Amino acid sequence: MKSTSTLLAPEEEFPTALSELPVLEIHVLHSRVCRQLDHEYLTDPAGAHPVTLDRHHELVAELDDRDAA
Repeated sequence: MKSTSTLLAPEEEFPTALSELPVLEIHVLHSRVCRQLDHEYLTDPAGAHPVTLDRHHELVAELDDRDAA
């Protein structure tokens, strides 16, 4: 899942099992998705893409689960 982009567009691949990834990869994904959200909110009057929002929620839930463990 190597990419040179700092964004993660909705059509790009996203892992299905976040719990299997190292925490560093989760943080990188979270950063890329947050940057994508910023980009979408700033460039699309309709707001963020539903896929990007879902990915953000999944990543936040995974990070919260790891903090609670």
